[in-house]
Amino acid sequence: MAKLHLLVQLTPGTRLKWHVCEDPRWFAPDLSNLSCIYLLTPPTPIDEAYQLHRMVQRLDPILNRIWARLPWPSLIMYIVRHCCKLKYPGYPRRLPASVHEQWHLEQSEQVQLLRDLTELIQGRLLPDTVLEQALRTKGWWPADIRRALDWGLNIGQFECFPGVQKSAWGESICTRCGTHAAETRPCPFCSRSDCPVCTACEAIGVVRGCTRLWVVAVDRSTLELTEQAKPEVRHQALPRLYLEYDLTPAQELASQRLVEFIHSRQQKILVWAACGAGKTEVTFAAIQTALGRGWKVLFAIPRRDVVRELADRIQAAFPDTEIAVHYGGQPWQQDGQLVIATTHQALRFYRCFNLVILDEIDAFPYHGSEMLRFAIKRSLTPEGKMIEMTATPRKIGPGEVVTIPARHHGWPLPQPQFLKLKLPELSQLADKGLPEEVVAIIKNNPAPWLIFAPTIPLVKQITKHLTEVLGRSVCGSWAADPERDQKKEGFASGRYQVMVATSIMERGITIANVQVMVLYCDHVLFDANSLIQMAGRVGRKAEHPVGEVWFIGARLTDALKTAQKRIRYLNQQAAALGLLKESGIDGR
Repeated sequence: MAKLHLLVQLTPGTRLKWHVCEDPRWFAPDLSNLSCIYLLTPPTPIDEAYQLHRMVQRLDPILNRIWARLPWPSLIMYIVRHCCKLKYPGYPRRLPASVHEQWHLEQSEQVQLLRDLTELIQGRLLPDTVLEQALRTKGWWPADIRRALDWGLNIGQFECFPGVQKSAWGESICTRCGTHAAETRPCPFCSRSDCPVCTACEAIGVVRGCTRLWVVAVDRSTLELTEQAKPEVRHQALPRLYLEYDLTPAQELASQRLVEFIHSRQQKILVWAACGAGKTEVTFAAIQTALGRGWKVLFAIPRRDVVRELADRIQAAFPDTEIAVHYGGQPWQQDGQLVIATTHQALRFYRCFNLVILDEIDAFPYHGSEMLRFAIKRSLTPEGKMIEMTATPRKIGPGEVVTIPARHHGWPLPQPQFLKLKLPELSQLADKGLPEEVVAIIKNNPAPWLIFAPTIPLVKQITKHLTEVLGRSVCGSWAADPERDQKKEGFASGRYQVMVATSIMERGITIANVQVMVLYCDHVLFDANSLIQMAGRVGRKAEHPVGEVWFIGARLTDALKTAQKRIRYLNQQAAALGLLKESGIDGR
């Protein structure tokens, strides 16, 4: 489906009807001989055909006024050809009725094929190639699939857009991800040497200028067929929610606020939770309420490893609910009233979810990605609601904020201690080593230590130095370390007593009785959120709720001040709400 014709249907006494169509033979002839169809172009690459379609749509009001007074097809064709600068030899030309080709499918088969398409497209934004592959497995032939798509487009069942199209300034914009990251390549489908291809989202499937992206039309109220095909989910009662433990008082307060949010007219809310406070569980009652209304819910997380772990927890909490899990390598056709997915997978959805819960909004790759923000926003229905969650908000706007300031064990967050000390530069570290004050802090506490450094060369050198001076098993790791998972497991199991790492270990690791030290904490790579997450590794377990957190560097930066201020604020709020154990109110 790489090329399309642009057509216009002219009938005296009615408005002009513009179409884009793969095969003009699919148009049934007008037996009354009052109507005529003109081909405006030969087979044209999809993005170019839709660009011409937009041009004639802008001319449509003027052309219809002329057509109402002077119903002369030749006049309309002259104006269109002149204004749109059409230079195709032999076009526009009238389409003879004799070219019509009868569809070999029975009426019942046509309707069934359209229903199968609707079920696939409902709530999604899918390329035509993906639809063909999915329906081939059900026994439908590609020619019939393409004709059914064209039929659905003409009767208002579907809408479609070019995969990559030109903006008013001539830039190529991807319709699926909204970015300008397109490059031109030779294309085997439309035969152009410069077909635009989006490079930003091609990891989930290539989108070209000659690709069509399909959605179910927003206004379907007049189409009975759509209502029959639409999958309806309605609960007579709230779905069963099972938790093996009770929520803490802090979690219970937040959970109630989120349920009130579901019942309100508010569309967005932020959950700010202390590291290790258990923010995921506070959303379960809101999810239950939304599912009870028949809503579709998306729980989106930036990282794939967290999706797999979270899917098990949510499935255990909602044992009777159909749950779909989406991440790279999983079948995209999974359907469920509750969807758990990476933020990248939101690129496949279109006005699908009544509620989106977005966890770790400050984490890579979601933070700073306009593409993923665009995808999450588009996945919501027009009246949909969003719950954003983070332990480290980068900016708190004017909207409502729900805080979970205390961890489940009721002890305050460990307050970082700042040691002002000029550490050796990398070139001097091999000879001088770390200062004795730093080594003494580690030696005086036999508990496991997680030590952060800003760069890979520093991690390697510090690991080597501490191995020599501590007399304990030490490992070092970073993002591209091929043994990263094994070292992480070894640190968790106690095989290593000290682990030196870049900021890759600031999330997704919980070690009993771990202590944290951030060396070169004044480095530009360490922002306030990173420092808070690093400090948040300490005291997460009830059996070891306190511990040491050291920030060591030459100067007290704004990032360090902000991190200390936010940790102190959460502790003060938890104390004011009576959520801390009496012995831990002072935060020490």
